[in-house]
This record gives sequence, structure tokens and C-alpha cells, in this order.
Amino acid sequence: MAVGYVVPVIANVIGSLQDAQGNFVGVDNWVSVLTSYYFIDSLLFTLKVALISTALAMVIAVVCALALRRTFVGKKLVVLLFQFNLTIPRMAAAMMLLLLLSQTGMLSQLARFLGITQGTADFPYLIQDQAGLGLVIAFTWKFFPYIGMSVLGILQGASLEYEDQAAVLGVGRFKRFWHVTLPLIVPATSIASIIVFTAAFGDYEIPMVLGSPSHRVLSIYTYLKYSDPAMMNRPESYVLMVCMIVVLMAIILVYRHLTMPKEEDRR
Repeated sequence: MAVGYVVPVIANVIGSLQDAQGNFVGVDNWVSVLTSYYFIDSLLFTLKVALISTALAMVIAVVCALALRRTFVGKKLVVLLFQFNLTIPRMAAAMMLLLLLSQTGMLSQLARFLGITQGTADFPYLIQDQAGLGLVIAFTWKFFPYIGMSVLGILQGASLEYEDQAAVLGVGRFKRFWHVTLPLIVPATSIASIIVFTAAFGDYEIPMVLGSPSHRVLSIYTYLKYSDPAMMNRPESYVLMVCMIVVLMAIILVYRHLTMPKEEDRR
């Protein structure tokens, strides 16, 4: 743990307090980054994409898990397809969506063949757009099985028995979901959603392929500044790395605080 996490964090903190020549400059790099327009804009954009993607992935995952929890013909095949995204590398997933959703992609060509559009320019701009729609689609499609499999494992356990008992007592379908099913799946959904959010917030491969060159997430800025051949922007990359770590750690700590048993509950 120390070698893999603590040591790099310490190295980033030290690097953020030095210039490109290794001379100590204090908080000058931090002031330069935190007061820059690109950092504020990129941070808000990254948070927006990660939050929307996580929320959509969570909703789709719960709906799919509810549909897959009971036994039906072909369930094993459907569950296998449901898990398929878990095996696809993120770069491969990004390239697949690029070939599918771009204005010259398969859906655009199909729409033109069917007469829905007159040409590629009429197809909606879904990839490399400044609003981040392509990133949201990619993250949602890639990550919803992570949440879905966690929820499905809970739903295939005791939830069916509890729901059947509630149904015998005359409880309606919505109330059964709200008072019986939802409380059972909230812990698993919350943990999986935190993992999905952190993955989307710090992901590099998908934004590099599907993101807009003029509206970048923090991970792209971090890489570009670190890999600058002149090395003049490398200290700023250290600041960005530390900022990303702080944001993710803050989210995890808040979640831990909200989910830990209170002192009165322990008693």
C-alpha cells in the first residue's frame, strides 16, 4: 500500500511545491492552478460528467437487475450479455462507441440508409462534443454492469422472500419496492456507485478518445502538462494530481461518515 499509493502521493505533493528545476517555490504553483480558468472549468466539467454518468448507470443497473432477478427461459444468456461490458477494456469500449456513434459511424450510416437523415452532417453530434454527451454515454454503458451485478446478487437472495411475504399481506408493488427492496439494495448500490464515480472522475482512456479537444477533463490536462517536452508545466501536473486525489478522498470520507453506525446505534 505504501509503495503503490502513499509514496506517489508524497512525491506529487513535493513536486507541486517545486519549479521545473526542482527549486522550492512554496504555493506558487497552487495559486497559479487554483486561480486559473481552465482548472475551475475542467473540475466542474469532470464532476458533472462523473455525477451524471454514475446516476444514469445506477438507474439502469437497478432496472436491469429487477428484470433479471426471477427465473425465465434464456436467463443465463441474458445475464452473460449483461456482464459483457465488464470484460471490455476502456480503450476498446471507447473505440467501439466512436465507430458506432460518430457522425460517420454505423448509426449515422444506418440513419442515412433508412432516409432518416440526408447526410452525415444531419446526424446528432454525440462524440467529442463540448457538453460531454459522448463521455456520459460511454461511462454509463461501460460501468452500469458493475452496479447491476452487485444489486442482482442482493435481489436474488432474500429480497424475493421478503417481497412475497409483503405481497401476501396486501402491500402494493410500489410500496414493496420502496419499503422492502430499496432498503436492501441501497448499501450495495451506494458502494458500487462510489467506485463507478471514482473510475469516471479519474478515467483517461475514454476522454482521450471521445472527449472534446477544447473542453477537457482533469485527467487529460494532467497528462498533457506532465508530458510536456519542455517540462515547464510539470509542476502544475503535480498540483492537478493532488487535487484529484483530494476530491476523491473527500467523497470517500463523506460516504464513510454517512454510512458508519452512529454511537447510539452501537449501544
